Amino acid sequence: MHDEQQTGNTENQVNGGRQGAVVQAGAISGGVHLHLPGDGLEDIESPLIVTVDRSGQHDPYDEQTVLLDTNPPEVMVREGSFRVTVESSLTGRAVILRRMRPVVLSRRPARRACHGLITVPTFRRMAPRHFSTDLNEATPQLQAEDADFPFSVSATDVEEFIITPASGGDEILWHLEIDWLCAGRHGTTIVDDHGQPFALYPRSGPRLGCDYEHVHGCPAPRLALESTRGTVLVGCFKGSPHGRIKPDNGGAILDFTCPNESRVEEYRRGRVVNYTVELIYGDPRNPREVFLGVTNVQPAPEAPKMP
Repeated sequence: MHDEQQTGNTENQVNGGRQGAVVQAGAISGGVHLHLPGDGLEDIESPLIVTVDRSGQHDPYDEQTVLLDTNPPEVMVREGSFRVTVESSLTGRAVILRRMRPVVLSRRPARRACHGLITVPTFRRMAPRHFSTDLNEATPQLQAEDADFPFSVSATDVEEFIITPASGGDEILWHLEIDWLCAGRHGTTIVDDHGQPFALYPRSGPRLGCDYEHVHGCPAPRLALESTRGTVLVGCFKGSPHGRIKPDNGGAILDFTCPNESRVEEYRRGRVVNYTVELIYGDPRNPREVFLGVTNVQPAPEAPKMP
């Protein structure tokens, strides 16, 4: 019996589909340098990453939402500014933003609403581009306060736009459209609220008469009564164990007392908590003297961190 010398012939095949970087070799001696191809524009619908948020005001208790007196109650964004941040999803490629335009999808007369809800604003992270628009016009256009389109964005060069729409006296459903150009290809990206139109409520809409205290029959306390989870708006401190919670469902702001003053750090501002809400009746001769009591306030488990 004798050994047969191997020829060293190797056959590699790659079949079907779209490949990125592929290495085929029978023998490799020394180092291998692998140069990966760039992002493929043809593989994606839009080369843009767009993030929308309300632009912060100086008042940390800025009224940014309203609660419609409907059944069930409906939360709408109050007329004000929107922050739109745009960047490229392609590594090494710039995207030209040719224009941006607002599109009105529907309108209706404003319904009565509670204007007493409060939220914590977010603050600017970079120098933004300011635009305004009148959604009452037949074909609304963005009006630049300084530099105007076109702009260029990349994965490292981001643009931030502050859009301030005026809605007149109507409730308006609308979205934004961004026309772009990249590597000879052009398209339009729709900017909305997670697949739904932006719902805008006018500042001149009819009020229920609420401020930080809600009038009898306002839907905000009713919605808060149904809530079980929220975010601490005003945190607790030793010697001052009283705080405030903003319910996730948009209900009225809730007052609570830290259950254990020695653990106030668990109830700091921005912490998500679970709780129970119940009605507390005051003077039985006054049927309107009803309060919301918050009990069993517990820090919600934090989401596990990705490895």
